[in-house]
Amino acid sequence: MILNSLCIIEGLIGLIIAAILLLNKKSNPIMNIYMVLLIFIISSRFFIYGIINLISIPETITIYTKYSNLSSVVIPIAYLYFKKLDSEKDFIKKDLLHFIFPICHFLISFEIYNYITPRFSVKIFMFLIFITFLTTYIFLGFKHLKNNIWNRSVDNKTIKRQNKKIYNWTLFLSIALILASIRLCVSLFIEISQNQPLKGLSFQWLSSIIWIILLIKILVTPEILYGYKLLNEKLNENRNSNLVFNEIWKMQPICEIKNIQHLILKEKINLNLQNYFEEIEKIALQYDVFRDPKLTIADLATKLSIPKSHLSYLFKYHATISFSEYKNMIRIQDAIKLIEEGYLKNNTLDSLSKKIGFTSYNPFFTSFKDVIGIAPLEYINQMSSIPV
Repeated sequence: MILNSLCIIEGLIGLIIAAILLLNKKSNPIMNIYMVLLIFIISSRFFIYGIINLISIPETITIYTKYSNLSSVVIPIAYLYFKKLDSEKDFIKKDLLHFIFPICHFLISFEIYNYITPRFSVKIFMFLIFITFLTTYIFLGFKHLKNNIWNRSVDNKTIKRQNKKIYNWTLFLSIALILASIRLCVSLFIEISQNQPLKGLSFQWLSSIIWIILLIKILVTPEILYGYKLLNEKLNENRNSNLVFNEIWKMQPICEIKNIQHLILKEKINLNLQNYFEEIEKIALQYDVFRDPKLTIADLATKLSIPKSHLSYLFKYHATISFSEYKNMIRIQDAIKLIEEGYLKNNTLDSLSKKIGFTSYNPFFTSFKDVIGIAPLEYINQMSSIPV
């Protein structure tokens, strides 16, 4: 009775969360369509399980048991959620290939357990096939997270905080999914040993606890539920600051100065640090200079009418990012300005990338994600979804 009620409650909560995530998906870099599907399918399963066991009608319980194996589609869905976190597109037709095995497995299982009595060896074979499928996707998901999500390295503090949130959430979700997978494997093993159909319904209370903890985690973390909107906040902060990228520049050296020449430069530069910062950003935010794909630090120093050694010193000791990273950041700011002015109405993203100083779309795409935290198309969709 308690378990059934809990399943109904968490099923309803999960469905509400899925609806909220769907509404905020465009402006939420932590979420995509596969997370919405994952929460919707699992929550629906809990809700239906609670209802049919609460009303205890044998026919409905039989129907539920027959089709319960279909929920194995959540395994590739979980993997695709992780994979799409750093992808520009939520869905491509190729994604459908991941669902061939779980659907075929369901159809074969349905035929075996509903129309014939399988031998013990057949059950063992089906069990091993399913475990191989499950562990393969767990491995693929972990590998993608480790290589593409957890090891992101950027100097921008705002993006660092966002990446930290993504790391914490995906790690938490991974652990929850692994625990649920272990519960499922143990359940299937017990069902084999007791010569029962392989449905994975044992220890349902454990899955219920794992799921309710996951839902609570989402509810108490607004960034997961509603998205960051960090870019808009950042732009608003910038309007109230003399320095657009004020968190980049530091009045105190960020590392110890040991070089004698640099110590001499320190005496010359320190009194005018703020002026240097403002002059650099003044010319940077005019954008034209940074649209040159061959721009070097020497070129910028010439434009500023200061020695190259002074500019190199500033980026070495008083900037949290390198000149190359600063150059990319300015170009991305230029791209955002052009997008807001409607440049893409008559031009492509490839054209935009070359206009602002990138040699091709690929480095532009990478830099955009590093600076803003989401892909160019995601940003465009996010901006188009904000009421004017």
